Amino acid sequence: MSAAGPPGRRFWDRWAPRLSVPELFPSIEEEFGPYREYFKGNVLNAGAGNRDIRPLVSGKLFNQDIPTGLHNANIDIFSPLHRIPVEPGFFDAVICNAVLEHVENPDEVMQEFRRVCKPGGILYLCVPFMQPEHLDPTDFQRYTIAGLRRLGEKHGFEIIHSEGVHSVYTTLGWIFIEWLNSANTFRHFLLKCLFFPYLKRQCRHSRVHVHSLASAYRIVARKRAS
Repeated sequence: MSAAGPPGRRFWDRWAPRLSVPELFPSIEEEFGPYREYFKGNVLNAGAGNRDIRPLVSGKLFNQDIPTGLHNANIDIFSPLHRIPVEPGFFDAVICNAVLEHVENPDEVMQEFRRVCKPGGILYLCVPFMQPEHLDPTDFQRYTIAGLRRLGEKHGFEIIHSEGVHSVYTTLGWIFIEWLNSANTFRHFLLKCLFFPYLKRQCRHSRVHVHSLASAYRIVARKRAS
C-alpha cells in the first residue's frame, strides 16, 4: 500500500528522507491489544492476507482469503467473504481488519459474518476513513463511525465499542506521502526534509487522536440472538 513516486528521480531526491506507509501504523499487537479478551474459541480472520495474528488469539484461528498464489501457505479457508464454507454459528469471533473497503458487496459480506458467527459471538470490524485510495486490487468505500455502527446494527449485531483508530499523525502522514511523492521537484524535496522526520517520530510516539480525522474507525459488536 506504500506510495510510489513517478519515474526519473532527480539527483536531490536521492537525499530526501523516506517515509513509507507501514511506518505510520502501530504494531498489530498494539492495535488489537485491548480486545484480545474477545478472541476466544473458533476465531475467523476474514481477509487475512499475509497477516498472521495467531499469537493474539487464545482460541483456534482460521485465516480466510481468496486464492492468489502470493500467501496461500498462511490461509486455512479459501473463499470469497460472502461465501465462507462453514456451518452457521461456527465461529465464536470474527475479525475483519481493513478489508471491507476492498469488497464491492459489503452488505452480503456482513450477512455472511452474521451467519457464521454464533449467537452472542463477537465481530471486530475496522474500516478506513481518512485514508488515500489503496487498491488491493480494488478500493470501493469508506465509513464514518455512524455509518459503521449502522452497518453492524443493520445486520444483527449489538455495538459494544465504537471509536476512531490511530493518531492524527497517521492520517496526515499518509496524505503527505501521497502528495510529496507525486512529483520530483526541489520544492517537494524541501517539504520532505521538513515534514517526514517529524511525522515519522510522531507516528511512533504520539497517541493524539482527532476523531473527525480518524485514519480508520472500528466497532466491536455482539451478534444478537434473534
